[in-house]
Amino acid sequence: MVSLFSCVSLVGFLCITLMILPVISSTIENSTDPNGQTSPAGVYPSLCSHRQHGSSPPGGGSRGGSCTPTRPSTLPPSSGYYHSPPSSPAVVLPPPSPTLTPVAPSVPSPPAIIDPNSPPFTSIYWRNHPGIIWGLLGWWGTVGSVFGVPTLPGLHASDTLQQALSNTRTDGFGALYREGTASFLNSMADSKFPFTTKLVKASFLAALSSNGAATAQARLFKLANENQLHLGPLI
Repeated sequence: MVSLFSCVSLVGFLCITLMILPVISSTIENSTDPNGQTSPAGVYPSLCSHRQHGSSPPGGGSRGGSCTPTRPSTLPPSSGYYHSPPSSPAVVLPPPSPTLTPVAPSVPSPPAIIDPNSPPFTSIYWRNHPGIIWGLLGWWGTVGSVFGVPTLPGLHASDTLQQALSNTRTDGFGALYREGTASFLNSMADSKFPFTTKLVKASFLAALSSNGAATAQARLFKLANENQLHLGPLI
């Protein structure tokens, strides 16, 4: 009887032991930290360092306090030097381009058109309206080319008609250059002018013989230019 009882007791003890071991193993694998959080096995140690040394936790407590395990660092070991990031290179902006304002090229105003019904113009009018001379001849013209003379007393043959009209000589030649030039232009602009272009040129050349002849011819040209000479067109 004793042997049978001992065998039954041994078998029962083994069965209980086999049932308790899995529970203990599961408890160890899913242990709860002192703060009440469940952590996988190996993350939180079973005992805190202050418990191992028998010290009280900060702030006191009857249960020996709680401990906060430190997670292992995943940062690589530092070499002891701080490597600052490379600074960005300074950007140099180009100077602003100057603003260019386009300038329209100047266009000369078109020459005035002579009214064929207007009376002849005086030498002063022709002098003050050089654009009409250009519109009539297509160029400024020179005294030598218009009247066909290589030289003139007191005037250059290369002088323009505008210069002949503006001369300030007070003798007969000066008057002849002013009034003779105006008569030449009037003969081309006005079909009713008393002198034709051919007669103006011939009378002008003949008056260059002397200052007296120039004075007399300049007086006739002046009357015609002021529409005071009514002889009718001459050939």
